[in-house]
Amino acid sequence: MATAVISVSEDAPLSEIAAVLERNRIKRAPVVKDGKLVGIVSRANLIQALASVVGRIDQHDETDRQIRLDLLARLQEQTWTGFGSRNITVSGGVVHLWGLVGSEAERKALCALAESTPGVSGVSDEMIPSY
Repeated sequence: MATAVISVSEDAPLSEIAAVLERNRIKRAPVVKDGKLVGIVSRANLIQALASVVGRIDQHDETDRQIRLDLLARLQEQTWTGFGSRNITVSGGVVHLWGLVGSEAERKALCALAESTPGVSGVSDEMIPSY
């Protein structure tokens, strides 16, 4: 087991995160903000992020992309959450939310916000409330 913790900042670009995981031969890394743990990012998260932006470009993809942009804009207006954009993908009108959130109440509020975004046909809640 390593003695030093390898972490990434909350605003690290995906390319940097991928490089850190590869360079250190690790599958996941803590995400920190101001020296405090705010989440964890894994190889699976990187694949999900990649899948959300790569693929065929058709009307369905454009609609999903617009739903995601609308939801991200609504999230930025919220002062009660710091939920990151890297934890949101949209596929077929279904919003996928994953990652660590501050509480059960925040989890429910994020789901409600996503459900009320125009064009959303469903929400896949894969979030984990912290204890």
